[in-house]
Order: sequence, then C-alpha cells, then structure tokens
Amino acid sequence: MDLKKLQAPLERQLALLGFELLCVELAREGRDEILRLYLDHSDAEATGRKVTLDDCTTAHEGLLAWLDVEFPDLREHVGIEVSSPGMERPLVKADHFRRFAGRLCRLQTLQPVNGQKRFKGWIGPVTPTTLTLEEDGVLKEVPLEALQKARLAPFDESKTPKPKHLQGRFTEAPDADGVETSATEEEEA
Repeated sequence: MDLKKLQAPLERQLALLGFELLCVELAREGRDEILRLYLDHSDAEATGRKVTLDDCTTAHEGLLAWLDVEFPDLREHVGIEVSSPGMERPLVKADHFRRFAGRLCRLQTLQPVNGQKRFKGWIGPVTPTTLTLEEDGVLKEVPLEALQKARLAPFDESKTPKPKHLQGRFTEAPDADGVETSATEEEEA
C-alpha cells in the first residue's frame, strides 16, 4: 500500500472535518494490517484543544463513507484506526518541530546522517529543509527529507542533561504545552 498516495486526500478530507493529519502509519497486529491515523485539531496550536475519544470517533465516522467511495477496496484489506497524538506525539513537518522547539525528541533517518541513523536530542532551530538537534552537548543538523520517524520523548526529559548550546535560544523552559495528558494526570494536577 502506498501511504504517500493516501496522505494528501486524507489530509484534505480531515481538514474538512476540522482536523490536521499529523502522521499515517501502516502497522501489523497479528495477521491484520491497521492504517493508523494520528490527528490533531486544525486550530490546536492557537487554542490548545486536545483530541478526545469523541473527536477520534467523529473523525473515524466522517472518513468511512468517504473512504468507501474514494478507495473502495481499502477497508477490505486494512482496518482504520484514528488516534490522538498522545504524549509521544509524532513529528513530521517542519512546523511540528518549530512548535515543540526546546523539547526532547527521538528520531530515526532513512539513511545515516554523518554515520548516525538514531538520534535523541533537544529540538533547536528549524529551517524549511533542516532540523537542528542538540544531542549530548553537540549540535547536529538533520535534513527533514531524511526523516523516517520522529516523536517527542517527554518521559526522558527529566533524565536527559539539559541542552548547553540551545539553552539561551528559548525564552522559556520547555514545558508540556500541546502534549496530551491522561484524564488521571489532569485530575491530579
């Protein structure tokens, strides 16, 4: 299945429903293939709204009839799963990295970049084509086109030494804005 062929039409349809498609992935669970769609509200950056179970249900129901018309054989071969981005939110576009500048992320590239394919570092400046990470006190530039996958790493932030070079570039310390918490965490706060 060609995910790139599905990406643009899915993005357009979800935008009509008020959502931004963050990431599409094909996963195998047992003998079943699952097309997993991670989404956020189109206005999430401005409003801080988080994706709820009801939002996922709305998006899923809004996609099913459309998928049956546009991609009639798709649901015969794969299950469709709609998900919130969660705390370990996928990062795909330059805007995603800009939004979470100063946060820790893990990423993997398709091909080695200066002999390395896996990175865990603090997100620094982002251009339309590159991302700067500070990993173990060293600034590393990663071409965005080389990314295979990237996610925030909030559970590692307290255990990872703070950035040395990027520290002064951000006016505030990294926090959890825009990162979802479970209902239990919200009740405890």
